[in-house]
Amino acid sequence: MFILKNNESLEIARKLVQTTGLGESLDLLKEKNHSAGVEPGELLKQILGLSTCNLIHTMQADFIANEIVGEDRQDIIDDYVVESLRRQTLVALKDGAERMERCQEILTVADGLQVFWDGAEDVKGPGPRYFCVKEVLSRLGDASNYDLRDAFFEFTYLQHKYFIDFFRELLKTSPPTAEIEPL
Repeated sequence: MFILKNNESLEIARKLVQTTGLGESLDLLKEKNHSAGVEPGELLKQILGLSTCNLIHTMQADFIANEIVGEDRQDIIDDYVVESLRRQTLVALKDGAERMERCQEILTVADGLQVFWDGAEDVKGPGPRYFCVKEVLSRLGDASNYDLRDAFFEFTYLQHKYFIDFFRELLKTSPPTAEIEPL
């Protein structure tokens, strides 16, 4: 069992943000977004909500869930959202209060995307990450923008892979159950 010490979840979150190249991904997704009606704040909220949902479900992999208890996993997720907001450059945030408000909005988006995992084990065809991306694209009003769609799919797949690789290294394990899931 992997037990987190004080502030260790924040350090893990910082490394996750750095490892996944989240800043570069945000810049690329902003560039690919051609919808004039989407404000940078909404784009940021949807992207980070998708990213957080991806992290939540990656951390449910047996080799992670068996080693990191639920409360510690939640601390990592919360710190990941805060650290992602600290490092992003899409939207200037005034202070910690605004950052915390944004955190709650992002966690709400991530929670709303959880519906695609309900019964996911029984579904044939594209996986839940695919449907999460499609939902985010529809929320952004840019579902027919194939450049953005492809960038979101690549972002989601690579991020999941980077999360898996990160936790394998952190936990020094590579069990066969930790295979990368399809979109």
